[in-house]
Amino acid sequence: MNIKVNAEEILKNSGYKLTQQRRVIIEVLRNGGGPYTANEIFSLVSDKYSGINFSTIYRNLELLVRLGIVEKLSIIDGYCHFKLAGENHHHHIICNKCGQIKEIDICPFSEILRKAKLEDLDFEPTEHKFEIYGICSKCKGKE
Repeated sequence: MNIKVNAEEILKNSGYKLTQQRRVIIEVLRNGGGPYTANEIFSLVSDKYSGINFSTIYRNLELLVRLGIVEKLSIIDGYCHFKLAGENHHHHIICNKCGQIKEIDICPFSEILRKAKLEDLDFEPTEHKFEIYGICSKCKGKE
């Protein structure tokens, strides 16, 4: 999925424009090694778009999340992290000590489990998130 093209299309179809602020946020997320906190995105965007304030960044991030362009991860450290939504389905492992986040391409939410349990509840899932918390090898070596 080409998120740059789709972002503009998704925004337009939802009654929004791809403003310069939104474009820069999307570029930072695409080019970075994220996921990033809103503060980190603000810092990176401020370098490219002078005069932008934190509330503008946060409002645009929330809109992009609501429209499915950006994914919001609620991490145990108390901060939300943001990354571009992608076409490949994945989940995350998160270090409780250093906060490092890595993608994993396994999904414990298999078709069999989903159908067996959720159809009985007359519920159709549209998305799900799965995060595994633990200690990364770098932090484990420091213990």
